[in-house]
Amino acid sequence: MRIKSRWFVVPLVVGASFAACITVNIYFPAPEVRAAAEKIVDETWGGATAAPSGSEQPAEEVSPGTQGRLHRWPFGAAVALAAGPAPNINVETAAIRKLKAAMRERAAQLKPYLAAGNLGIGKDGMLVVRDLSGLDLRQKATIRRLVDAENRDRRSLYAEIARANDFGSDRIDDIAKIFAETWIRKAEGGWWVQSPDGSWHKR
Repeated sequence: MRIKSRWFVVPLVVGASFAACITVNIYFPAPEVRAAAEKIVDETWGGATAAPSGSEQPAEEVSPGTQGRLHRWPFGAAVALAAGPAPNINVETAAIRKLKAAMRERAAQLKPYLAAGNLGIGKDGMLVVRDLSGLDLRQKATIRRLVDAENRDRRSLYAEIARANDFGSDRIDDIAKIFAETWIRKAEGGWWVQSPDGSWHKR
């Protein structure tokens, strides 16, 4: 009976180890992504470039190398996930900085069209051309060019955030959803935004 008991424990240990690995792989730090989205949107519309304050740093930072060790040692991964703070979201790669800078510079051109109601923020967080009446051909072409460039950069930003933080491409939609909520919530008064049901209203 003792021998059988020992062999019965083995699959339980292996199963627990496998479950711990899965826990790490599926973890998505939505609160940290939301905080990063808030900062990026504020910087975009306000032009702020302030560095993160000390209060934004976690008590214990987990480096990429540490994360790799956690994957190899599944029991440690389970403990770290339950008790340790989540690592910072990396939004300072060269590619992300370039995208953020382009969006900040473009914001000054977009704001007048948003205030006039020519543009709106769709429920997916992308810019939408709403009303081109009263604009000449040059202005219409400018609006379309700006919208195409802005939406392209937003999509690239979400993909780059996923890549920089090893979230996997399947998490890009989750990042986009968080940013969409933030773009709409941070819209200035008088801007048109789209509700989840597709209707439009002014902020």
